[in-house]
Amino acid sequence: MSVLENVLRLHRRECEERRRYAVELGLLAERLRADAMRLRSEMETGGAQGPAGPEPLAERCHKLERSVADLDGQVTAARAALAAVEEQLKLYERAVTDHAGGAALSDRRLARRTRQARPATTRP
Repeated sequence: MSVLENVLRLHRRECEERRRYAVELGLLAERLRADAMRLRSEMETGGAQGPAGPEPLAERCHKLERSVADLDGQVTAARAALAAVEEQLKLYERAVTDHAGGAALSDRRLARRTRQARPATTRP
């Protein structure tokens, strides 16, 4: 396996890891949004107030909303990084393809030179 193929595999792996990371961040943000909505609905119905009153629920809801906002920023950054890595992967794939095509061209040139370098047979 050539160095270019190893670099290409490395970049594919990095691209896949970043893709997985962006998806996981998005899923976490969705779960936190659902939790925040559940807390808001509990606060509106007054079902889970407990002895301390609604303040702990409101505090928890605000924390969840801040976390969701932070995660949204992280998801945006992760997607931008993923786009950059995918673009770089395309460049590496193109380089490997060009290199392979260039090697085949070199082999053809070498074969032609070998044919041309043969001494011509003389006929009697």
